[in-house]
Amino acid sequence: MIGFVFRRLLAVIPVLLIVLVLVFSLVRVVPGDPAVTLLGPGASDVQIAALREQLNLDQPIVMQFVSYLGGVLQGDLGISLKSGQPVTLELMKRLPATIELSVVALLAAIVIGIPLGVFSATRPDTVLDQGLRILSLVGVSVPAFLFALVLQLTFGLWLGWLPISGRMSPFVSFEPITGYYILDGLLSGQPSLALLAVSYVILPASVLTAFLAAVLSRFVRSAMLEAIEEDYVRTARAKGLAERAIIYGHALRNALLPAITVLGLAFAEMLGGAILTETIFAWPGIGRYMFEAISNRDYPVIQGTTLLFALIFIVTALVVDLIHGWLDPRVRKRLK
Repeated sequence: MIGFVFRRLLAVIPVLLIVLVLVFSLVRVVPGDPAVTLLGPGASDVQIAALREQLNLDQPIVMQFVSYLGGVLQGDLGISLKSGQPVTLELMKRLPATIELSVVALLAAIVIGIPLGVFSATRPDTVLDQGLRILSLVGVSVPAFLFALVLQLTFGLWLGWLPISGRMSPFVSFEPITGYYILDGLLSGQPSLALLAVSYVILPASVLTAFLAAVLSRFVRSAMLEAIEEDYVRTARAKGLAERAIIYGHALRNALLPAITVLGLAFAEMLGGAILTETIFAWPGIGRYMFEAISNRDYPVIQGTTLLFALIFIVTALVVDLIHGWLDPRVRKRLK
């Protein structure tokens, strides 16, 4: 197992180098002088020269990359051109909001998607199965922005049950402890504050959950149908095991292996910033931060968020590989 981990870590190194080169090239591939593009045609020569120096554009390209790489290795992703704050600090302030939203959406998708997939697979081609398949197809097909607007109109404006934007009421005096508002409400001994934080996360999390639960249920259904036809399931039935024990104790355990990959990559995508969802609901996460940076042509922020997204995907893929190696006896056997 140690050798497997070591090989996976070695494989990550060239991927990271490629990502660093691509992220570094973001500013440099802009037609013309990036400093002029950022400042606009009305900028003076002094302003352009100052920005070029700030972005190290006045150095040879090799020295620019070495300087950028050195900064990244020290956790320095540059300075935001709009706020004047370090990009690393801005990302760390927004990351808890994205993690909280992603975790809630992931847990809800697991609770909804896996049971629906199992239920559908154990009743193939019935009316219920067909209905669930249509429902999952709708969940995959409906655009996120449309579903978000429907939720805002229905539960926010018409019914008035839930807030439609933000992460916490501006009328509540609240001092975060960890940056995770639901957890902070519990830690501070204020359950009402935790419930208020939950009310704000429900709608944006529902948009993410709908797509992920639909995809997960389809994967689980397909994997369960294959697992039910395997020899070990027929053997278990021949031994007289209860159908419930066969489905959940044997078939589901094997069917969850491909679902782990789906969950891992989906979670990485959400951690990378559900840009559209966070923007629509004014959720102060890194997805919305990147959208604002693109709108403002804040290239240091775009570089920093892109690099963070890539790192999240790489680390998540590595963790998924390790989980597969731990759960799958066939993989463990090859690793010995």
